[in-house]
Amino acid sequence: MEANGLELKTIHSETVPVSVSKENLNSIIQSYFDDKSFAVAYLDYAVLIGTWENNAFHFPENKEPEPEYIQKLRVFNLNRELLIWRTRNSLKGRLRADGENGTETEVVVAHQVLFGTRKGSYCNNSFTEITEDRGTSLILPFANLIVNDKRNRIRIRTHNYVNALGQTTYEDCRFVCFTDDEGFSL
Repeated sequence: MEANGLELKTIHSETVPVSVSKENLNSIIQSYFDDKSFAVAYLDYAVLIGTWENNAFHFPENKEPEPEYIQKLRVFNLNRELLIWRTRNSLKGRLRADGENGTETEVVVAHQVLFGTRKGSYCNNSFTEITEDRGTSLILPFANLIVNDKRNRIRIRTHNYVNALGQTTYEDCRFVCFTDDEGFSL
């Protein structure tokens, strides 16, 4: 990992639109993810972080993201991400896959520190709560995390896809994995 936490790389990547609805949400996810993957659901009333495994979501306290409350949903692993978002009357989606196929593109790899400087009270064999003094807390799909405010912070690795036509901007961002201080996947 670079000193500032950013790394510029050239990779092959492709993106395709995905037709999704409230009724076919799980079957669409099943069609792209058969291995354990992570899920972040931004709902009208909460943010849930968990996994997609064995063709089902696994969130803390067995919560399930109800499709009518989804603002945005990311299901991701090291190779791809399915991003689903709500428009006025429907859901839309895109799949982005990195690997050998697709167009050669530049990405900025970032490791963004998550809120949470100490272990919270919610902890079981699958999840650990991390929290901090300002009241922010997250429940992550890992057992027995060790965090503190100096080291041992949890990060999320993102790929930020560069569009260098005219003024350079990011055209897309995808979640890749959760990492430790050294950038190793959890």
